[in-house]
Amino acid sequence: MNLGLAIITSASRGDAIDPVKIWSNLAKLTALLDIIGGVQNQTEVPQILLDEILLQPDLPLEEPNQFSSRHVASIAMAHGVHDLYSGFLPPLLAILIDKFGLTNLGGGSLTLFYSLPSLFQPLIGSLADQYNLKILISLAPLITGTMMSFLGLATTPVLMMAMLVLAGLSSASLHAIGPALNSKHAGKKLGRGMSFWVNAGTLGYAFGALVLVSVYDLFGLRRLPILIILGAITSLVTWRGLKDADTRSAMVKITEKKVRDWSTITAVMLPAGLILVARAVMTVMLSTYFPAFLREGGASTWVSGAGMALIFSAGVVGSFLAGNLSDSFGRGKILTVSTMATSIFMLVFLRMSGWLQVPVLLLIGFFEISAMPVLMAQVQDNFSEDRAFINGIYLSMNFVITSLAIPFVGKFADLFDFRAAFQLGAYLLPMGLIGIWWLNGRNRQQLTNS
Repeated sequence: MNLGLAIITSASRGDAIDPVKIWSNLAKLTALLDIIGGVQNQTEVPQILLDEILLQPDLPLEEPNQFSSRHVASIAMAHGVHDLYSGFLPPLLAILIDKFGLTNLGGGSLTLFYSLPSLFQPLIGSLADQYNLKILISLAPLITGTMMSFLGLATTPVLMMAMLVLAGLSSASLHAIGPALNSKHAGKKLGRGMSFWVNAGTLGYAFGALVLVSVYDLFGLRRLPILIILGAITSLVTWRGLKDADTRSAMVKITEKKVRDWSTITAVMLPAGLILVARAVMTVMLSTYFPAFLREGGASTWVSGAGMALIFSAGVVGSFLAGNLSDSFGRGKILTVSTMATSIFMLVFLRMSGWLQVPVLLLIGFFEISAMPVLMAQVQDNFSEDRAFINGIYLSMNFVITSLAIPFVGKFADLFDFRAAFQLGAYLLPMGLIGIWWLNGRNRQQLTNS
């Protein structure tokens, strides 16, 4: 066989051996022998099968079983800086609502243009399982940083919408591919790996709001584009950190494409979707509309941004602890505690005033964001293959549900006020317990059957 001779000849000449190419060639050789052995009553193997095998791209080695700090840290850094720029949007909305006299519905609806590209995340994830698309992770901080830094300088609504769509495409690519590549290099510590991913994004998002309102108060929106430098440096460092990373699935798909088990996908995504629906109003109130909620109560622009920073900073600690604890005590227990605690502390927050709200706000952030890495890990626990595709479905569902909640909450606040919307989010949140128990019961049944 030419493939076998190529391997032997390369070694006998003393050439440098590339283990990835050897692995791929051996896989192709094995599949070729299987096909030849399985062809009945034919004098030669069909050329179409030979072409399918021999033209396969080199596949990555088996997924690593150890926690790779360099890869996980590089992905987390790209996520953190990217979401720092994404964190510009909520305080910008509050500023634009006041500046142009927009309704809460009108201002909040601008975020739909940022969320719209998330519908393409399953496609992006599926492509990343077949092709090495790590470049999209590396470029995300630069692209999103550029769009968000110039957003306040847009001269027309059409230009603003176009910039939000481009930033949304960058965000969709990062969030479809990043968690899957992160879990690939987290080994058996999936909860820990997801906590690094979520922590970085959460911290970046929190400080993004603080950076925006600080620069706005000191210099105005015109000086904001200087922050693009941070995105450019981050993209370069991330590219170097992921130089040997590969987003493709380690599964060798040669003789035929494996049909995805949509019954399993549906059985996991239905309860996960129910959890996301129950969390939607709360999520929107604690992110998109939270600065506007505080400004409605008389807070300044800087204080409204600082409030978001408090929530997400506390969430970093919560998500790190929850991600690690879920590896030992189970995802369902952690999600149940997080859900109930968040709902209770949101209602307590409405009954406090002044500085007494600060510790309650920290507790809200601690428990609310702690659920994010655990839920992502629980979804990915059910799928060892095509993780980027599955993650794309999950995140698309999350973005669609959140995008629908944004105009709903905006209209609700126009009819009543943000305080009533905040209270509604607290009341709806415990409905997610049904999805948590449903998903946890399915996982237990799957373990019993195996």
